[in-house]
Amino acid sequence: MRGNSGGATIRAWLVIAIATLILQPLGQAQIIYSTGFEPGEGYELKYTLAGQGGWLAEGTGGNGLVENNFENLGNQAYIGFFPPEKEDEGYVNLWRPIDIPENEANRIRFSVIMMIADMDKEQRDEFRWSIYNSETKRLASIDFDNHSREINYELDDGKGFQVTEFGFERNAVYELSIDMDFKDNHWSAFIGGETMLEKQPLTTTGAKLDLGDISAVWVIREIGKPGDNYMVFDNYKIEQLKEDKEMPWRGENLSLEMKNGLPVITLGPGKCVLEASANLKHWETLATSPETTKHTDNDFPNHPKRFYRLQKID
Repeated sequence: MRGNSGGATIRAWLVIAIATLILQPLGQAQIIYSTGFEPGEGYELKYTLAGQGGWLAEGTGGNGLVENNFENLGNQAYIGFFPPEKEDEGYVNLWRPIDIPENEANRIRFSVIMMIADMDKEQRDEFRWSIYNSETKRLASIDFDNHSREINYELDDGKGFQVTEFGFERNAVYELSIDMDFKDNHWSAFIGGETMLEKQPLTTTGAKLDLGDISAVWVIREIGKPGDNYMVFDNYKIEQLKEDKEMPWRGENLSLEMKNGLPVITLGPGKCVLEASANLKHWETLATSPETTKHTDNDFPNHPKRFYRLQKID
């Protein structure tokens, strides 16, 4: 285990997205691996994440645990902030190996709550989530470029990163999810319930189609001059989707907009439940569709922050 790079010295630049929408279908997945990085799971703030809970790292740059960067969610993990030990290091790769029986690995969903935390330094880097197979071949990546604030993606076709036409705000919390269909060789990515990418190939080179891990990656934009930015993440989860179900319903008409200072959420199609939470742990029901196709949260001013999730009822 490497050093004491715990969270006490990292400032918590927390800006919650006060009207964040999370789409969560019911009864369609079985958890393969999940962690919230809590003490009850054996994680300690005073150590790096690498070396705890089966997590591994390539590169000597910063990684570890912090407390309450996401309010009321306990511990979070992070990658970045502390420079590598050697000036010629250009990245840190942080992962937890996943062992899935081959006949159970057809459809997988990865989800995580994340934030790109930006400090005072002008130097800004890139943070990625990368899909690797069991032969450590990188299949695809989602890239959060903290310099441009663009979200990009890369396949294994050698063409480099392509734009998604989505961006992000620094110091704001997002839910990212990636749905992978290894049987039909494609993946889709969603942020805050909105589709960023749909049915991109997992491999264009004939690589083995299975899951080895989903890595968090810090890429230093200018080698030798790392920024003090970092990616915080929590509720890291990998699930197996049931074979007798279609790939997850994402709410084709789903949208959230602010009108007169109040969130207006469009529901559907189909029967679903809209719920709200202040801490992503305790949820209250606000509306049910198709009885309601739009819901205005008139109670929103009474809450300093508010998360929403839409759950399909089978």
